[in-house]
Amino acid sequence: MNKSLRIATNLLFALSLLYGNAYAADPTLEPSATFTLDIKALTMFSGESAVPLSKGVLTFQGKQYPFTVLAVTMGNRFGEAELKATGYVYGMKDISQFEGSYFQIGGGIKPDDALETVTVKNEKGVIAMVSGKLTAPMWFPSTGAVVKLTK
Repeated sequence: MNKSLRIATNLLFALSLLYGNAYAADPTLEPSATFTLDIKALTMFSGESAVPLSKGVLTFQGKQYPFTVLAVTMGNRFGEAELKATGYVYGMKDISQFEGSYFQIGGGIKPDDALETVTVKNEKGVIAMVSGKLTAPMWFPSTGAVVKLTK
């Protein structure tokens, strides 16, 4: 019995060491960059989002990079929607990883006066947490919201 207890204690101790190392601060959890974003979506015909007007500024490694977001939709709704947001980018090691198609992986921002957060991820593994206020319904299409750096 003593031998079994000793083995169990040693096993628990070893597992706690492993868990402690796995739980240690992961550098990918630190934000790689921050950004501000303003999107205005205007519908043209039967809710097709034809004119997404957007501008954003990404701050990465002390430099600022302007960008735009394309391909957002308002569904079957006429009018306009606006999103004013700020956010954090995670897992980005190079500026070239920022561009791409982003898909929603968590949360959501619904139209109201509350500050809400949506989490998106692109095909390069970059994750962005976007916090903002939305004036009317706006969605990412199934092909993703496309982010492009501008000059």
